[in-house]
Amino acid sequence: MMNTSHKLIALLSGAALLSASSLLAQTATTDPVGYVTVTVNGTGGFGSEAFTYMGVPLHQPSDTAGAITGTAANTIISATSTWGVDAYAGSYVLITSGTNEGVSSSIISNTATDLTTADDLTSFLAGNETFSIHPYTTIADVFGAANEAGIDGGSSSGNADSILIQSGAGFNTYYFKDAGLIGGTGWRSSSSPSVDVSATPIPFGTGLIVVRKQSADIELTISGSVFGGDAMTPVEIGFNWKSASIPVDITLNALFGSVNEAGLDGGSASGNADTIIVPSAGGLTTYYYKNAGLIGGTGWRSSSSPSVDEGATVIVEPGQMFLINRTGGAAFNLTESSPL
Repeated sequence: MMNTSHKLIALLSGAALLSASSLLAQTATTDPVGYVTVTVNGTGGFGSEAFTYMGVPLHQPSDTAGAITGTAANTIISATSTWGVDAYAGSYVLITSGTNEGVSSSIISNTATDLTTADDLTSFLAGNETFSIHPYTTIADVFGAANEAGIDGGSSSGNADSILIQSGAGFNTYYFKDAGLIGGTGWRSSSSPSVDVSATPIPFGTGLIVVRKQSADIELTISGSVFGGDAMTPVEIGFNWKSASIPVDITLNALFGSVNEAGLDGGSASGNADTIIVPSAGGLTTYYYKNAGLIGGTGWRSSSSPSVDEGATVIVEPGQMFLINRTGGAAFNLTESSPL
């Protein structure tokens, strides 16, 4: 699986909140650029916390691009390159052509011509594909190095708004420290008030949760580039917190295929199939692929009706988050097709 350092986790909150977003973009000679606005929900005076499930569908522009001339275990070779040693360590490589366009992996180190990757991509590559290298989008990129987004700070994560990013079997919690005698000021994790975590990656295709303790909403503007080609992200067994990697409205047909080409486990009802769970203003809406049962035919359905075709329904807009509950099948890579 690609992006294995971004494995998704089994955690579901009962809160159902909608992060509204919109996209403005412009044409450029490189990948298109633009911005998405996301509403970070305040409590509105009701309760002590409000949850916003969101994602980052825009990305840092490519630092460099090239052609693959060979591969080895955990190694991509570009013989014509003249990179500085470890110039791209901590970035990621994105495959931009070939059968497995959209595959990516973190870069551990590099020489003048070779990239050492966290994942062994040899089985996905013929060795003649093109690629681009991108810095990861970070907490500072999305929320501002000095918290320009206006998330409420505090002396610890317990008295500040917090940002939850998936890590292994749980979440890491981050906050903006602007009070307290120890640790200075800046982005911190709940485990340390002193270590600057502003460069923490927010990998594409994964969701994050903002927990806000204040009453007022915040309008968050996320700017960046749009991938010019496909993007591929992992779907693990269990609950997967997902967000679009490409800033377009998502339908079930477009993301998973009108006849479930993605290969989610279907069933006669949502209770015996993989499910797609979407937060909305009215609650959680659950979708599944119906391929069994006497009533309702075959196709994408909601848990509330086995007969209504939901394939063309827009389930999320750019900057919103959804979940895939992979109940029993093997992990797989999900491809998002770029409209560009």
